[in-house]
Amino acid sequence: MGIQILQQGGNAMDAMIAVGFAMAVTYPRAGNIGGGGFILYRDARTGKVSAFDFREVAPAAARYDMYWRADGTPDPQKSRLGALAVGVPGTVRGLALAHKRFGTFSWERLLQPAIELARYGFVVDSFLYRSLENRRERFQQFPESFRIFFPNGQPPRPGTLFIQKDLAITLEQIAREGPDAFYTGEIAAKIVEGLKKHGGIISLDDLRNYRAKEREPIKFTYRGYTIYSMPPPSSGGLTLQGILKTLETFPLHQFEHNGADYMALVSEVEKQWYAKRNLYLGDPDFVKIPFHLFSSPEVIHQIASRIDPRRPVNSREMPEYNQIRQQESTHTTHISIVDAHGNAAAMTYTLNGSYGSFLVAGGTGILFNNEMDDFSTRPGHPNMYGLVQGWANAIEPGKRMLSSMTPTIVVRDDQLVGVLGTPGGSTIITSVLQVLLNKIDFHMPLSQAVEKGRFHQQWIPDSIAYEKDRFDPDVLQELQRRGFGLMPYSKIGDIQAIWKTDAGWEISSDPRRSGYPIGY
Repeated sequence: MGIQILQQGGNAMDAMIAVGFAMAVTYPRAGNIGGGGFILYRDARTGKVSAFDFREVAPAAARYDMYWRADGTPDPQKSRLGALAVGVPGTVRGLALAHKRFGTFSWERLLQPAIELARYGFVVDSFLYRSLENRRERFQQFPESFRIFFPNGQPPRPGTLFIQKDLAITLEQIAREGPDAFYTGEIAAKIVEGLKKHGGIISLDDLRNYRAKEREPIKFTYRGYTIYSMPPPSSGGLTLQGILKTLETFPLHQFEHNGADYMALVSEVEKQWYAKRNLYLGDPDFVKIPFHLFSSPEVIHQIASRIDPRRPVNSREMPEYNQIRQQESTHTTHISIVDAHGNAAAMTYTLNGSYGSFLVAGGTGILFNNEMDDFSTRPGHPNMYGLVQGWANAIEPGKRMLSSMTPTIVVRDDQLVGVLGTPGGSTIITSVLQVLLNKIDFHMPLSQAVEKGRFHQQWIPDSIAYEKDRFDPDVLQELQRRGFGLMPYSKIGDIQAIWKTDAGWEISSDPRRSGYPIGY
């Protein structure tokens, strides 16, 4: 329906809002109104880029030790499954703020496609069927969720219609009454009651007090391109900046792409900046963010000078490890849109893990996030993405949890060049990074830049994650000989990208998943 909105004269933001609500219906594992995320938007008329933050926040009753066992170790079940894992949702307020700033179609008109998809159903594919069936046991713990996603005790079969009546009613109320319907009205009361029934702590005041925010994007240059990305509480923009500014000091185009030296260099630079990400970054309304650190020529020089592709730095011997002492699932979703006027929108939003907390509040049809696990639930212990983080991202009431979401816009000579982003938890930043390197340093066509094998290093665990069957075995063997740990993944990321060339626009939807690009 995004393409229809554009064809009817809507702009990129109109299309983004319509798609965002529609995916809450058709892609329930990540598309949502019970989660949160970020939007980056470039106004073609002014060239200004705006960043919208609708990340979830911790409830007022949240405590830094709320997931600790008696022995002081974290209980991951509590922060990942059920009502106690739910952060105060931000998606509805975030889309409303973005609509107020840049939308041209009416709010009701943009929600109508989602309402119809929920009321009349959409055709189920094998991907949705399998993803539900694989999570049957978790859904069974919540009767309301199981009733909706397993009608008659089974997930809806491929080729059949999946109807969500409660969600249709909820979306109708939001369309008619605006975002306040979700945060202060009848829907809010149902949310609080439904979560409390399962041990949740979100209150009516938590919902009433939630605000989405417009922030200044991270902006930096790389080899003549100007790159915009998300500021904290997303770690995406700053971490991407640190990595790219360090790699800019190396002649990457002279390296064999995805060869041993290239993989060693890029992964070691990633390691250095992920360590700083995990130590320093959090919600800027609660912690002082050292923005200068991620652009400092001195720091960049120090990091570049200690990189040796012939041998890895031991993560546990880095100074950040001692400062943290005992100190994110891949099921996000991303949309990139450019309209006929050159306005560009990039949105990454999520429930965190696939299907979030697995909990639907009775009578709403809303599936809720499990974003509380993105906090340092116990500093020094890994979250569901294996990230080990410090006190800057510890739980506090009203605080936004750190994110890796990295919606990104690329400009050159004041002209829009690229729009991209991806799901992937902690691998989001490095997936966006590698597509940028493939385009800017290696001049690949967009489809090739997206399809190329990806790898990832996040400091801890101290190994290079790589996609199986996408790398030369001799290269992997050489990396192991040099002392690099390796960890095979089935796939990394799901890039959705648009890129301008002299011949027109290239568009690419990552073949790693089931999406597809569309234009007119």
